[in-house]
Order: sequence, then structure tokens, then C-alpha cells
Amino acid sequence: MSLVIYEKKGRIANITLNRPEKLNALNPELVNELAKTWVDFRDDEEVWVGILTGAGRAFCAGVDIASDLEMFEAMGSIRPTRVGSLLKEAPAFRASPASYEVSKPIIVAINGYCLGGGLWLALECDIRIAVESAQFGIPEPRLGMPATFTALFQHYIPRGVAYEMLITTDRLSAQRAYEVGLVNRIVSPEQLLPAATEMAEKICQQSPLAIRAVKELLQRGRDMSRPDAMSLTDHVIHNLMGTEDIMEGFKAFVEKRPPTWKGR
Repeated sequence: MSLVIYEKKGRIANITLNRPEKLNALNPELVNELAKTWVDFRDDEEVWVGILTGAGRAFCAGVDIASDLEMFEAMGSIRPTRVGSLLKEAPAFRASPASYEVSKPIIVAINGYCLGGGLWLALECDIRIAVESAQFGIPEPRLGMPATFTALFQHYIPRGVAYEMLITTDRLSAQRAYEVGLVNRIVSPEQLLPAATEMAEKICQQSPLAIRAVKELLQRGRDMSRPDAMSLTDHVIHNLMGTEDIMEGFKAFVEKRPPTWKGR
């Protein structure tokens, strides 16, 4: 049985974590399959948007601690100077689309528990839609260690909320997650995938080159100074000039018709 179901429907790729009996916890096999899926999605010019979800009653309950106990034991026996390289091999980071330089937008349809490494996986994507019963949390301190993404977490939600989640390990409800900006929308279970698909279709109406440029600017510009961010923006826009899509976009606007994007 495949631990990641990958289906392409037109310009949209549907990616489903398929380990429901373990709440889609990240074990080495699932992470390896997901890594291959991200590369396939990244390199396929026929698909422009991805939708990531989980089978069963959870999106992802985090790292499967039992299957990765050896890695955690190794962390206690190596020199501190090597921890950074070890953390890059942690399941949460290896499962992230950012680790494979995926430039296409990814919508996450969160259908239940979204914990630990599963929360990081959702945050490393771009837009998050959750069901009303979804729960978000970081349980790692209960195991005696901070989550591997702790230092980065404050970039995604207000600092005080990040502290609260990280040091109390209390979970956020979907409503609270929406209030602090962790998720974009809350929908009923039956509307989860339709809502994600509707949003994906709306994204597909835009120029894929422009959307990828937006993602690059948001990702790379997050920690830049204002002058550096403006310089990056100038560089990215300059690279788009002369493409078929930008000419098509201007012509379609003048001619009052929908554009036909080529992705080049």
C-alpha cells in the first residue's frame, strides 16, 4: 500500500498522506515517499497547484517516535557542532516541500489532528484550510525536547501565541488557529476538499510564472531588509519581462478576455 497517494487532475495535484491507522504519523517510509512526490510535483510543468491532505481522522499527528527512536538516541551521543546537520535530516524537515525547493503553491486541507512535525509540514506549505474539529499542537516538550522547528515557529504566528503553544503544549482549536492567522479558512468536513479545490482552481486562473514569483518573493524576502527586498523584487520582475505569459496577460486585459497561460 502506498503511504502517499498522488493524483493529478488537470492543473491540480492531489497529495494524500495515507497512513490513517497511525494518524498519518511521519515514519521513514512515508517521508521517503513524500519526498519523491514533492520532486515529481516540482518538476511536472503540467501541474500548477498542489493540495495536501491526510487520510482518515488526522492530517498528521507528527513524527512517529517509535520508528525514529534510533535517531533521537543518536542526538544524545553526538557533538553539539553536528546537531545542525542532524536536524536537517529530521523527518519534519525532510517531509517539507521547502526542502525540495518547490516553487508552486500548495494548499493544505487539514482534516483533524495537526501536531508536531505535521504542524510544521502544514506551515511549510502556503495556504491552510481546516475543518471545525481540527486541533493544532506541539507536544515535543512532553518528550523532553523542543520541536526541531522551535526557532522558526515565531515567524508564522504571534510571538506570545508561539510561546504559549511551545511551553504549555496546549492545543489550539481550529477557531483559535484562525484567529491568530495559523489557518486561512474553517469549513465543514464535507466542504474541506471542495473548498481547497475551488481555491486551487482560482489560483490556476492566474499566470503560473507570476504565482511562483510571488512565492519566491514571500519566502526569500521574509528576513530581508527593505532595500534588499526591493532589490529582489526588481530582479524577479525583470526576469519575467519578455515572457510569453506577461505579454498574454497585457493583451488579454486590453482585449477584455480571459488569458491563456503557457507557463513560459
